[in-house]
Amino acid sequence: MQLTFGAKKPLLYWGIAANNFVAAKPISGFSKMFYSQFHPGLTVSTGFNWKEKPKHNLMQSFKAGYFSHRFIQRSIMLYTEFGYRYKAGNNLGLSIAFGGGYLHMIPATQQFKMNDDGTWDQVKLKSRPQGMISLSMGIDYKINAAGWRTFIRYQNMLQTPFVPGYIPLLPYNVLHVGVTVPMSAFKKGGNNAK
Repeated sequence: MQLTFGAKKPLLYWGIAANNFVAAKPISGFSKMFYSQFHPGLTVSTGFNWKEKPKHNLMQSFKAGYFSHRFIQRSIMLYTEFGYRYKAGNNLGLSIAFGGGYLHMIPATQQFKMNDDGTWDQVKLKSRPQGMISLSMGIDYKINAAGWRTFIRYQNMLQTPFVPGYIPLLPYNVLHVGVTVPMSAFKKGGNNAK
């Protein structure tokens, strides 16, 4: 059975990536991903090509992810990205993608409020639905004849509205390191990935 998007677009791969999310301004916060903060996450993905040429792809990906920002939030994400991939050689690809989707924010801290008699009562913080916007750039490399690829991707993500009326946007710099496996690897005896 082949998984497809709509009637004619076969899903080409399954991917998984380990992530580090760093709350910082886009681009200028890139270096902080390696030394200042560690907020781990995991992303799974799949996708298809809208168009494929010998040197170029127009692609669509679908992603589900989770990350934990210590003391701030835990987040579940469902989003899609539309992208362009340049085939720099037989094994190397360079890509850029733009997308957006849904982020569900679960508070990771306790909050207290002083009541009338001077004691503190814990306030239950509710999880909140939010939106996210994504811009990412990446490099991938084919690691075997079956079509497995390893990749590194740098993503700028905006979470909105983080705190309505106070912090409308929370920017993240995200490092993704992962692997994609072609769908053909899951077929019995399948090993004919492009």
